[in-house]
Amino acid sequence: MIEGTLTEKDVLTPSYVNLTNPKYIEIDEMFYSCLLCINYYREQNDLILKSLIDTNVNINISIFYEKQDTYKTIKELTYHIGNIGVELKDSNQNKQDIDIAAFSYNDAKYIRKEMQINNEEMYYMYIYLTVFSKDKKELEYLLNKIEGIAQSRGIQTRRAYFREEQSYISTLPFMQNHDDVKKVTKRNILTSGLLSTYPFVSSSIFDENGIFIGTNVYNNSLVFIDRYNTEKYKNANICIFGTSGAGKSYYTKLLILRNRLLGIEQYIIDPEREYINICKNLEGTLFKIGASSSTYINLFDIRKECIEDSEQGYLLTKIGKLIGFFNLVFGEMNEEEKAILEEKLIECYNKKGITFDDNSLYVEKDINGRVETIFKESKDMPILEDLYNILKQDEKTKLFAVKLTPFIKGSLNFLNHHTNIKVNSKLIVADIYELGEENIKYGMYIFIELFYDKIKKDRNVKKAIYLDEIWRLIRGNVK
Repeated sequence: MIEGTLTEKDVLTPSYVNLTNPKYIEIDEMFYSCLLCINYYREQNDLILKSLIDTNVNINISIFYEKQDTYKTIKELTYHIGNIGVELKDSNQNKQDIDIAAFSYNDAKYIRKEMQINNEEMYYMYIYLTVFSKDKKELEYLLNKIEGIAQSRGIQTRRAYFREEQSYISTLPFMQNHDDVKKVTKRNILTSGLLSTYPFVSSSIFDENGIFIGTNVYNNSLVFIDRYNTEKYKNANICIFGTSGAGKSYYTKLLILRNRLLGIEQYIIDPEREYINICKNLEGTLFKIGASSSTYINLFDIRKECIEDSEQGYLLTKIGKLIGFFNLVFGEMNEEEKAILEEKLIECYNKKGITFDDNSLYVEKDINGRVETIFKESKDMPILEDLYNILKQDEKTKLFAVKLTPFIKGSLNFLNHHTNIKVNSKLIVADIYELGEENIKYGMYIFIELFYDKIKKDRNVKKAIYLDEIWRLIRGNVK
């Protein structure tokens, strides 16, 4: 048995090409029809192709420029000017002939002057437009649309009937300007006039180191954004809005995949268990927090990276964050209640030897025979039960203690533990599905704080946090 061969040419070659119709070409169930640009306004003050490029019509535009020999062109223009000058003196011509000759005479003189005095060059220009569609009726509609747009820009077009193949080839990236259509579309133009045919004018966003975001709804151009380009964007934040089932989570997963290829550290809060598979396939780390979970995050942890290296005030910063958390637990507190709670939080940390002096968060430890100063670990921090014991001893805060009972003795006691996990993965997914609708806000709050601390650890490293269903946290904190 003899095996066949498959080359790159075989892959690129269409399965069939139908050239029987003089009005279009059919290639693999796609219909192509070409327009030849045969004339233009004598003067252009704008980009003539802008309206065509900005349209959302499926269209390929091919432009050819042929530079002419300056010496030869000036010589021919001088000969032409002399001949027409003689004709203008001949009074036997009718009025129309005289007007046409005068236009030609003045144009030739203008071109020669620009080339001799302003160092302009002359070119021959050819423009071809190929419109394509899977439906013949739609193709006709698109051709009429393009013809109307072109006419509004001062471009006269002609359909390439019986020359569709030659025109189509001229719009392929072969650098082949077919002779059968070349004569019809030739137009002379000076260097300054070439500016009006500049093709890269569409409103698009394309960052060289960006990732593919989607397509421009106005002209179908591809959008690539590098959110970490601080010279172009103020920050890297984005919001994804859409109705239920519109594809928000699917789009987020695509972003995760593309950022993963770029080595960007990513942290995901997953309230619906939609990111477990992508975490597994990308060899990330999965956290689960809930009644059946054996991994814990201590709400009271103070992490070394929670403030910038040049800043101070670990405990002060942490208390401000905890007040926000307890607003979710106790409801919106007034200023007096916040002051009392803050006092109890300070007392809770003081019992662990942690004060407003940042040095209180460092301890000396014997490591391999050497005494080193290290930041305190989670086991050195208080937990919710420590605060609960303090609150129930004061009449003013007994109601707070009652509200904390589920976190200490009830269904939420998994939040009453020291942190028992360490994370160094570049992809971390926090599964808070088990918390349910009522308690999901607590899990989201805890992981937001954890991930935000990790992001601040080294700002030179690109990182991203994904907060799916963030409205649940907002709803839980707004009355």
